[in-house]
Amino acid sequence: MKYFDKVGLKSTQTLSALLSIFFAAGAMAESAQQNAEMLKVREGIGKIIQQGTVSSITPTEIGGLYEVLIGPQIFYVSADGKYLLSGKLFNIDNREDLTTPKVSQAKARFIEQAGEDGMVIFSPEKYSHTVTVFTDIDCGYCRKLHSEINDYNALGIRVRYLMYPRAGVGSPSYDKAVSVWCEDDQNDAMTRAKAGEDIEKKVCDNPVVDHLQLGKLLGVSGTPTIFLQDGDMLPGYVPAKRMSAILEGKKAGEAKQASTNRIQ
Repeated sequence: MKYFDKVGLKSTQTLSALLSIFFAAGAMAESAQQNAEMLKVREGIGKIIQQGTVSSITPTEIGGLYEVLIGPQIFYVSADGKYLLSGKLFNIDNREDLTTPKVSQAKARFIEQAGEDGMVIFSPEKYSHTVTVFTDIDCGYCRKLHSEINDYNALGIRVRYLMYPRAGVGSPSYDKAVSVWCEDDQNDAMTRAKAGEDIEKKVCDNPVVDHLQLGKLLGVSGTPTIFLQDGDMLPGYVPAKRMSAILEGKKAGEAKQASTNRIQ
């Protein structure tokens, strides 16, 4: 019996070893195929989109279709690199938008890369939420929003401003943005400028052009444009109480989803 036990053990070990080699070979072949397809995808999209850097290429839930992230934009490219789709991808059964959340996440990353040392920030001592606002000092609704800055702060919302003078570099709005940035007390200068007060024209090293370029990259077309922490974009003026309701609603939704995930 001991002999047969040994033979059986050796047979089992041999079979396990063969299966391991089989699965490893299969995984290597699959990986090689995927790498070859990703190379074709990169070459294909490079023929159409000349600007921007490809950040990632990943397989989608659809066989033979890859997701390509360039800046904050997502494209879908066939495995042979011959076909490109621009738009949203939906999971019909789950009624789930698979594209927008990823675009928002990418936008949030770009905003954070700008760094808070390049922003004008109005913050209460304690806050629960942060929003980032592309603003134009001469924009009427930007001024209306800023007139509620104390209400925003009182509701636990920290506001980070990025400059977006819509008239462009060299315009009076651009000069005001630069002057605000160059003031020792940027917050006070911002408030006075948005109240229509003339502030002293100043010139210094500033990030205003960088803000303009970032806004264009993120799809900002008007002011104010508000970005939430998850990268979701809200174009236009939002009253403080309405903003608080939006943020608290998202917070409650995220908590519910987290709870559901733990149960599963």
